[in-house]
Amino acid sequence: MPEEAEKVSDNIFEVTKRFVIDRKEIGFFKAILESYEDIAVFSVVDGKAGLIEIIYPYHFEHDIFAIIQDMKNYGIDFEEAGNV
Repeated sequence: MPEEAEKVSDNIFEVTKRFVIDRKEIGFFKAILESYEDIAVFSVVDGKAGLIEIIYPYHFEHDIFAIIQDMKNYGIDFEEAGNV
């Protein structure tokens, strides 16, 4: 289990990741992520800087990173900003 996973119950682990993306792309990425119902919680930490936060259950990590990888097809690059 990754160090950044936080145990929130006996069976569920929660992961929080922060990324920097082009601030003009925040709304598009938010809409895409929300179309996958209940996969993650999305927050804008600093809109001017393009800093976003994604909180998701550990078992969705593969899906989250597949979505992020797919965003490159739309010209959206993600720079990991460190974990919380």
